[in-house]
Amino acid sequence: YARSSPIEFAEGLQGHLLMTHGMLDDNVFYQDVARLAQRLIELEKENWELASYPLERHGFQHPSSWLDQYRRILKLFERTIGEAP
Repeated sequence: YARSSPIEFAEGLQGHLLMTHGMLDDNVFYQDVARLAQRLIELEKENWELASYPLERHGFQHPSSWLDQYRRILKLFERTIGEAP
């Protein structure tokens, strides 16, 4: 598990990272993404964002969460790849 954990690769983060996570997820526990966020803070990385969804599990159910997530993805693409033609 440790060898495949994103925490082990946090130091090498060069591009932008968007993490979206349902806080009720019982497949990938929220504490795991929180630990990764803490590691990125310790490494003084500034190229990441965490969006937490308090009512969501592993597969989002609420349309408002989907909309927020997709808007964040679009903003990330616009910042890193450029505006759509």
